[in-house]
Amino acid sequence: MGGEVPDGPGAFYPATVVTDCRHDMPLVREETFGPVAPVVVVDSFDEALRCAADSPYGLAATVLTSSMSHAQRAWRELPVGTVKVNAVFGGAPGGAAHPRRGSGQGFGYGPELLDEFTATKAVHIEAPGGGHW
Repeated sequence: MGGEVPDGPGAFYPATVVTDCRHDMPLVREETFGPVAPVVVVDSFDEALRCAADSPYGLAATVLTSSMSHAQRAWRELPVGTVKVNAVFGGAPGGAAHPRRGSGQGFGYGPELLDEFTATKAVHIEAPGGGHW
């Protein structure tokens, strides 16, 4: 659905849903930063988790489910920085966003971001002879 580039100037790609995709297709395997949604049909939630985890990237995942147990498994098992349950947009307002794998390093947002600019040093001092100062 969609995918027809309109006439006129500019670099515009319309929102597009691509069906009949397979897990091994570049459209599914590579990060696509655009309004494109490939649809891969699987036979079970377990297979969906396996496919979603089988990626070199780990920025975010969206899980659409009416099952809280599925949602909990997804956020525990998916190797991504942000898991959105029943939400497409959003992320980590006020909280950490920590991409995984080939999606990047470091934190975005939240107090954890400050940790990247902090070097902690522990110093242990004993008074001469082991007594107190």
